[in-house]
Amino acid sequence: MSNMLLVLFAMVLLLPAFQVEGQSYRRNTGGASCYGTFFGAAEMWCRLEGHDGFQRYNSPGCNVTCKDETELPLPETVCPPCKTNNENAVRKWKDELNKRKEKLVDAWCSPRKCYC
Repeated sequence: MSNMLLVLFAMVLLLPAFQVEGQSYRRNTGGASCYGTFFGAAEMWCRLEGHDGFQRYNSPGCNVTCKDETELPLPETVCPPCKTNNENAVRKWKDELNKRKEKLVDAWCSPRKCYC
């Protein structure tokens, strides 16, 4: 019985420490969601520019390489991506690309017939 009490006591002491560490981790991984936004925007950008999808980000030249090996320079506002001062710029860039895509789809697709 005393072993069970010791284990219970240890759990009561340790569990809050793990919970606090988990909350700290969730707060500090905001960059992960920014990179998800960035990779989605880069995929869309390659395709809107007439190339295959996104393959990789090249930090020295601050550009992206599309799957067909075409390199596209990033806009200055998002270069380098997902730093503390430009996470909103990455989100705004993706929103602008989405609007551009929607305009193209609207121009090509009508309610009766879609050319997409």
